[in-house]
Amino acid sequence: MPDRLAHTRLTRRQLNRATLARQLLLERAELDVVAATERIGGLQAQEPASPHIGLWTRLAGFQPADLDQALAARTVVKVTLMRSTLHIVSASDYLRLWPAVVLLMEGIRRQDRVQPPDPRRLAALQARAAAFTAEPRGLGELRDHLGASEGLTPDEVLWWIRRRVAFAHAPSDVAWSFGRRPRLAHALAWLGADDWPASTEEALAHLVRRYLGAFGPATAADLSQWSGLAVGKVRPGIAAVDASGDLRRFTDERGRELLDLDGHPLPDADAPAPPRLLPMWDSTILAFADRTRLISDEDRRVVVARNGDTLPTFTVDGVVAGLWWAHPEPGGRTRIVFEPFRPPLRRSDAHALAREGENLATLVAPLEPAVYSRYQRWRP
Repeated sequence: MPDRLAHTRLTRRQLNRATLARQLLLERAELDVVAATERIGGLQAQEPASPHIGLWTRLAGFQPADLDQALAARTVVKVTLMRSTLHIVSASDYLRLWPAVVLLMEGIRRQDRVQPPDPRRLAALQARAAAFTAEPRGLGELRDHLGASEGLTPDEVLWWIRRRVAFAHAPSDVAWSFGRRPRLAHALAWLGADDWPASTEEALAHLVRRYLGAFGPATAADLSQWSGLAVGKVRPGIAAVDASGDLRRFTDERGRELLDLDGHPLPDADAPAPPRLLPMWDSTILAFADRTRLISDEDRRVVVARNGDTLPTFTVDGVVAGLWWAHPEPGGRTRIVFEPFRPPLRRSDAHALAREGENLATLVAPLEPAVYSRYQRWRP
């Protein structure tokens, strides 16, 4: 039976509000860390502070200790996942997503074209790495344990193993739970699981559901951008969700097909969108092939560097409107400074941003008063 919504056209403004609602950016939610992390499709975690700031801007009453405690309890976990980048996701999501994302890992090649060991040797190295990381190990320990192999240096062997073995990052008693030197544990051992609970097909379907729930309505190309998997790789997952009767379709202003999960509401295009501060690498900016629902192509070139670094931003009326930076001040305080793309801001927006900045400054000052400051030197 044809979907009754198959020909409904959504404007860019409607897609903007849908994304903001699902990303908990229209109003702060009363959710725990695990539920929120699943709801928004995970948290980018290249910078240790970003997951905490990402939850602070989305959850009412969030404190950094809330995420620290969830990481210590292993109900959420820091791992390499979508786009082969670091994320914090729920333990349940990771176990169900890895069998799909491993398809991405297996397709990665080094830019210097150094080839991996032959399959049998690589399998043996993977088994050694998994056994050695039954408890957390530093990168140097793991590199030395694996050693050289078939003409590859220990560093090259480690590079391949980190993209073939499911590792979790073990938290430490430091600010934001993680320092610059990771300690890796095999994910199954870390999470107390005997095996992966989902087949590749089931994992792909879960990946599609998690993405559309967090970012839909969106195109298959958007899903590909977020996951890092080619469109052809995710189509079996789309087909599985479609076969279940849970998929609905729209079109955008350019006539492209948009996919969504049935039962997910679409907020009014005129729903108020208060100013919000987003951390570096926030997935809201990175999760689409066409990002114009949230940021113009012109502004994206300011926010996203050629190497992929995505700077901390703020939104006004639901659209990225500038950058923010943390400036340490005497007495251990922090001041948040805003760089709007097109000043001046309306007085009401400037006042709302100032309040958000004061609250964020209170959050980061005890932990990292100059958070992200090193990236100011490398702005696009």
